[in-house]
Amino acid sequence: MRNYIHVISLLVVNAKVQDHISAFVLLNLVVNMLRVLAKLHICKLTRESHGYHHCCCSLLCCFRTVSSLTDPVERIPFEKLETIDYHSIKFHQLRQILQECTSAGDLLSGMSVHTHLVKLNINGSIMIWNKLLSLYLKFGDIHYAHQLFDTMPQRDVVTFNTIISASVRDDYDAFELLHLFSKMKKEDVKPNHITFSALIGACNGLIALRLREVFHAHTVHCGLSSNAFVGSSLVDGYAKQMRLEDAIRAFGEIIELDLVSWNILIDGCVRNNCKEHAMRMFLQMLKGNVRFDGFTLTSIIKTCSKPGDLKHGMQLHGCAIKLDLAHETPIHNSLITMYSKCEKGMESPLKIFGNISEPNIISWTAMISGFVQNEQSEEAHGFYKEMLRSGVRENDFSLSSILPVYGNLAKLDQGKQIHARVIKSWFGLDLSVNNALIDMYSKCGSLEDAHLVFMKMEKHDVVSCTTMIMSYGQHGKGKEALEILSEMESEGLVPDGVTFLGCLYACSHGGLVEEGVRVFKTMTEVHKLNPKQEHFACVVDMLGRAGRLNEAESFIDEMGIESDVLVWEALLGACRLHGEMELGEKSAQKIMELRPEGHGPYILLANIYAERGSWEDKEVLREKLVSHGLKKQLGCSWVPLERMPC
Repeated sequence: MRNYIHVISLLVVNAKVQDHISAFVLLNLVVNMLRVLAKLHICKLTRESHGYHHCCCSLLCCFRTVSSLTDPVERIPFEKLETIDYHSIKFHQLRQILQECTSAGDLLSGMSVHTHLVKLNINGSIMIWNKLLSLYLKFGDIHYAHQLFDTMPQRDVVTFNTIISASVRDDYDAFELLHLFSKMKKEDVKPNHITFSALIGACNGLIALRLREVFHAHTVHCGLSSNAFVGSSLVDGYAKQMRLEDAIRAFGEIIELDLVSWNILIDGCVRNNCKEHAMRMFLQMLKGNVRFDGFTLTSIIKTCSKPGDLKHGMQLHGCAIKLDLAHETPIHNSLITMYSKCEKGMESPLKIFGNISEPNIISWTAMISGFVQNEQSEEAHGFYKEMLRSGVRENDFSLSSILPVYGNLAKLDQGKQIHARVIKSWFGLDLSVNNALIDMYSKCGSLEDAHLVFMKMEKHDVVSCTTMIMSYGQHGKGKEALEILSEMESEGLVPDGVTFLGCLYACSHGGLVEEGVRVFKTMTEVHKLNPKQEHFACVVDMLGRAGRLNEAESFIDEMGIESDVLVWEALLGACRLHGEMELGEKSAQKIMELRPEGHGPYILLANIYAERGSWEDKEVLREKLVSHGLKKQLGCSWVPLERMPC
């Protein structure tokens, strides 16, 4: 063992390395030799003859490769190299060797070929260099691949496509890809459809979104916008930007539409919440005699997301069975989600889940989300435990789905256990998981933990800030909620309607009437957002809680929302709080007219009569409640009787 190491040291010391590429090759060879030596020593100790023989052969190969580096380059003068013809160098053999090395994953032999190329100063046959570049990229060394790319004697469109595609996979910045594209243009290498499809697909960052339009213009100039590869990349990119009209326009430029193009457009329509247009595209695809596949069905099933879509979803389920696609796990997963949203209860999703031969993490997550949506938190918790017992590990989606369970059940201890699993699994950096943690801690009453999670997040999004604002609102901390709104705007985040609803709620429960009125004006006048009935109800509730009942009534009249039952319910609740009988009677009467099947106004008005001592009026109202066939729902309370271990 020591003799081998001594020989390796002598070889390295005596190696005549001319450039950084050869030095890198030599370093990798030495590392491999040391690994082989370690295995050789183990095989010798365990007397494993086959492994010992294999290690000896590998070591011999390493010595031969290193020896090629130690031989002086002067043995083959450059003058003689220039006279060597194409066939004597046998480029085709080198290409074949590199292809075999790439297929077999043999980096060592490929590096040996690279050494000979550098040593002999071979500049011909660009195909050899391209295959060598592909070899290094297969082993994931993108940095060294870029070094090789920069030192290559010549480059063609295959070279640029290879390095651009690899850079896209490695999440290189879009502007670095633009630099490669500019270098390509300077070297007068004409880009093709593969070049543009890779570049367009890489424009996903906020700053790089405009680059997609630049590349789109180049495709039009080069006459490639009608290519299926390029067109599909444009459709997908614009759809992800929520620019469906541009996506449809790019789709229309494609001359020869294939199944992939249709699938991307349909999925883009679903992503942009244009379900009707997605169905129209699906029907148009069928009229064009294009046979759909499992991906098509998976996307189109997502259009069924409410009870009224159940019949349509069942028809799509029948199509999957008829075309023998129902056995595919992605279709099973989409069907689970569809039935969970469109059908009351989880009977159908459970049957579908039972038919999956090998459920994946998406299958389990769909079931957990279905239980949560159907307000079956206990069942969701049990399904989560079953998932862990089956050996399936959580991902960010499953963790985001299971955390609301413990908020709904107010199980703080179990929620903290899930938080511990989040930290151990490194999903603590995920935005959706952190947002779910904030919501869970808030619903469990631990506002300090919710605030701690929020402060430790590396970055926030609109959902993060909105969740934290709602948390403060639930605990009556209006000032803190408004501070989050200010921080949100300073970070460049644009609040939406839900954000302002949370702020109004926080101001209402925190007694910040003037601030709440300013928030409402900011929403309507600055951000030009149209208020919904929930916003109006929050303003009425805010004014009513502060005892400004007449202003609340005037607000209803000014906004022209007399037919909105929510605002009258908010006003009736405020009248109940302050014992205002006359306005309470008017509010209750409005609610009875707008929602005659509800028992709420009878109960609240009866309580107002009772507090004012009008027992006869209360009795009359009770009799009226019974005569209309209405009944007050019984309240209930619950406490956990045993621990729920995860």
